[in-house]
Amino acid sequence: MSATELKMKIINKVTSIKDEFILEEIYKLMNLESNMEAVYTLTEAEKKAIDLGLKDIKEGRVYSSEVAESMLEEWRKK
Repeated sequence: MSATELKMKIINKVTSIKDEFILEEIYKLMNLESNMEAVYTLTEAEKKAIDLGLKDIKEGRVYSSEVAESMLEEWRKK
């Protein structure tokens, strides 16, 4: 299905919706997409945190998902 065909199907579907709540939710979703096109700039603190994480990976300071989940469960009990 082409983008044009898909747009027409969406337009036809939306015009048949009577529920105002659903229409408002669709509108919010459409606005989210347009806001996502903005470029996010990392702060210096975020860049440092990423660099530290990458260094940890290079130096083998990593845990499997299972071990990390176990650590979180122990932490939550405290």
